[in-house]
Amino acid sequence: VVPSVRKPLGWTPISVVGPMGRTVADACLQMAASAGPDAGDPLSYPLDPLQFLAPGSADLGRLRVAYTEDFGLCDVDDGIRATFRAKIAAMRHLFAACDPIEIDFGEAHRCFDVLRAEAFVAGMRDAYEKEPGSLGPNPRANFEMGAAMSLKDCAWAQAEQTRLIKRFQRAFDDYDLILSPTTPVSPFPWTQLYAEAINGKRQENYYRWLALTYVITLTTHPALTLPCGRDHKGMPFGLQIVGRFRGDREVLAAAQGMESAFAGNEELRRPRPDLAGLKAAEPALTSIVTAPPGGAQSTTQASVSAV
Repeated sequence: VVPSVRKPLGWTPISVVGPMGRTVADACLQMAASAGPDAGDPLSYPLDPLQFLAPGSADLGRLRVAYTEDFGLCDVDDGIRATFRAKIAAMRHLFAACDPIEIDFGEAHRCFDVLRAEAFVAGMRDAYEKEPGSLGPNPRANFEMGAAMSLKDCAWAQAEQTRLIKRFQRAFDDYDLILSPTTPVSPFPWTQLYAEAINGKRQENYYRWLALTYVITLTTHPALTLPCGRDHKGMPFGLQIVGRFRGDREVLAAAQGMESAFAGNEELRRPRPDLAGLKAAEPALTSIVTAPPGGAQSTTQASVSAV
């Protein structure tokens, strides 16, 4: 929907850009300003970007909603699971139906690993061959993993993603939306680059903790994360809303309806931070320091951009 002319693999659907905003209306405004076809992105297509400017507010009472804590294969902290169940209990009366769902995501982790590594090989080959040390350890590891793969691996991943997409459509035979947590852990300090373990289980790599969102990226379906109260630690909680294939406008309309309905519920509405209670950032956010203590700046920037 939003063209991306900078990605080195023009036909990959796992590298996308989209709006961020404080409210759904803000996201709609940016979406309307940036959507539309561009010949530089072969996956873009003709559409009316103004359809996103005012998508309306969905009648939640007519929506059939499904929900899952983990899509059947993602590690999720017990506290986040409990928080998500409480959120669902607080909102289920808003919908025509709100049911648990099981989805077969096959070998989504391996599929994403291969497709992601393929993109790293395409985008970082010149830099790696010229000066491997110029890359941070995480991007370098991704490149080396991809460079060691075969055409057989790439063909399998493309076919597995296609199979996954086809199976995912079945969920929308009965439901309009699928809800899940956005992240599997409570927010952590910015000096910690990623969640190394979830429920004591060490993650296979530095991006595995983002699986709740990247399994949806593999499906190419539109998704939005909506602020939804606080979690078990009193930190902001994000609710992931997944819609039908190319149902971006419908997702925005549903999110707008949910944002409005949640506003009157302390358990569900967007939390506002207690600014007086915030601790001073270390290092200070006004300083020129952009890397965690003890970490190289280039490593941090590369790691963040790679995610």
